[in-house]
Amino acid sequence: MSFQFSLQKILEIREDDKIKAEKEFTQATKQFEDVATKLFEQLKKKEQYENEYYKRIETGIHIFEIQHSHTLLNQMQLQIDRQQNFTQKARDNMNRKQEVLVVKSIEQKKYEKMKQIKREKYIEETKHQENLLMDEISVQQFMRKLN
Repeated sequence: MSFQFSLQKILEIREDDKIKAEKEFTQATKQFEDVATKLFEQLKKKEQYENEYYKRIETGIHIFEIQHSHTLLNQMQLQIDRQQNFTQKARDNMNRKQEVLVVKSIEQKKYEKMKQIKREKYIEETKHQENLLMDEISVQQFMRKLN
């Protein structure tokens, strides 16, 4: 008779839940990285434009170009603000998915530990039963020799 864990189905469900949580966390992480990369690129683009703008101011430019540059910088800042909002939402989502993954992992570990403990008890009980059987056989052999 082999070892059978009575809660095997629940353990399998917990493993599936953990795998699903891992996939969702991985997807949320990728989404965060994509949004954060876009934010970084927008910040970099704004910084480059500002550097060029200040260089042009030093050389002297028309008031019209200054007004146009301010309008452009304001639009860039609005896009950056919006992108920062998206990035924060993606970060929050990623953190929630990570918390779910941690909970699912802990639940799976609990059932794995229960299975390990029950298996060890089963092995111990099997050895005990074998020892009892060997003792009984030895006693019977001894009694036969006496008769």
